Amino acid sequence: MRVLPFRLVHARAAVSPVIGTILMVAITVVLAAVVWIMVSGMLVAPEAKSITLNIKQPSVTAAETARYSTTPLPVVFDAVMDIEKVSPNEERVLWTEVTLTIKSSTGSLLKGASALRPDGSLPYDTDADGSIDVEIWYIETTTGDSKVSASDCVKVTGLSTGGASPSYESASIELFKGGERIGSVELPSDFD
Repeated sequence: MRVLPFRLVHARAAVSPVIGTILMVAITVVLAAVVWIMVSGMLVAPEAKSITLNIKQPSVTAAETARYSTTPLPVVFDAVMDIEKVSPNEERVLWTEVTLTIKSSTGSLLKGASALRPDGSLPYDTDADGSIDVEIWYIETTTGDSKVSASDCVKVTGLSTGGASPSYESASIELFKGGERIGSVELPSDFD
């Protein structure tokens, strides 16, 4: 067996140390930028999901005459709408943050954005002008928590119909929180 002598080969066509350093710094900067972009994208807070109220079809009944202070009481109706579900959760909506509007079937505004009041034993329409005012109430099933929850209700009192002006039959009721619509429901086309 024959052993060949070891020869060290010196290559003369190499990259200069300055060029090598510049390339290593450039690669490091590019890798740092890629990592920063990936991490900063992960640190962005998730967008808040919009709130949605699922509302049952309204139950419309003749007004409870005992609750109205106006006498004699013209033919008016009260509508009660049960809230079936609050999405994404019930911790985010307080009744004090909710407003309600009512629009006619043609889209004209019947009742502008109004805050809801708790429905208790107080009479409806307490002003003494002789006309019935549409008033908006909420009914809490979980007493005292002030949060909109499934099984809570929205109640609209003093709704006129048919030949009366304005007629609330087929009107659209919309609920808002901070200007964002969170629920809507349409009143029946015939209250009788």
